[in-house]
Amino acid sequence: MPSPLSADRPAAQPPGRGPVDTLISRARRLKGDVDAVRRGRPADGTDPEDRWERALYDLAVHQLDDVGRHLSQLRDGPPGAAGDPAPLAPPAPRRGSLLSRVGSAEWNLLTDEATWSAELYRILGRDPSSVPLTLDELPSLVHDEDRPTLTGMVTDCLIDARPIDGEFRVVHPDGAVRTVHMMGEPVLGADGSTASMWAVLRDVSELRRCRRAVSESRASLRPAPPAAEDRIATELREAVRPVWRGSLRIPRTGPGALEVAALSLPAAAAPRVGGDWYDALEL
Repeated sequence: MPSPLSADRPAAQPPGRGPVDTLISRARRLKGDVDAVRRGRPADGTDPEDRWERALYDLAVHQLDDVGRHLSQLRDGPPGAAGDPAPLAPPAPRRGSLLSRVGSAEWNLLTDEATWSAELYRILGRDPSSVPLTLDELPSLVHDEDRPTLTGMVTDCLIDARPIDGEFRVVHPDGAVRTVHMMGEPVLGADGSTASMWAVLRDVSELRRCRRAVSESRASLRPAPPAAEDRIATELREAVRPVWRGSLRIPRTGPGALEVAALSLPAAAAPRVGGDWYDALEL
């Protein structure tokens, strides 16, 4: 009797993991590789190009974190009726790779000079032939509501040497509003004071749009909590029915009186709305 194991007929292998699990493992390995390369980059802060590349590695690691979470949601399936539903994975952005919409800038505080990359002009809606804006002029491109946010981040960076990591909206000359994520750090001089500030700015408008779509989809798939249904039903019932003031007494001449009383009994099952209208009149 031939052996079940032979060179031309290998033994049956156990079922492999699903394709989404395979993608999750690949994303984790890629994140580990990118993080290892990032840690091997120089971090002395003297070369602007090295700082720019290091910031891009940081962004790549953050994006791979998002990819892993989205794939996990895809593996777990759409939100169901039981438990807290997980958000759906967002669709792929229409503008290509998110990392391709990245620009860099450096502001020299000693010479008051600014240096922008070509992509940053497009992100901020500026003419590439125009002069880069200084830190004092930069808020002029920002949405009125977000100017305090940008001012606070820049002030903390320049005065307290805090890294910048935040978002704000910019308004293009044609009226289009884009959401920009900004990461940056101060560059200290020999005396310890801030000599310049560099930053990497990324257009995250499509990413935020996708996340809003995910949030809206999640809200539409999540069943309304019973407590909310009861509250709405109670408010509607109280709005349409007369205020209960006890039994209705109709005075009449002579001994005795007519007493009328009624009680509203709502349905036991959701949405617990019920009752009747009553009229009482003396004949």
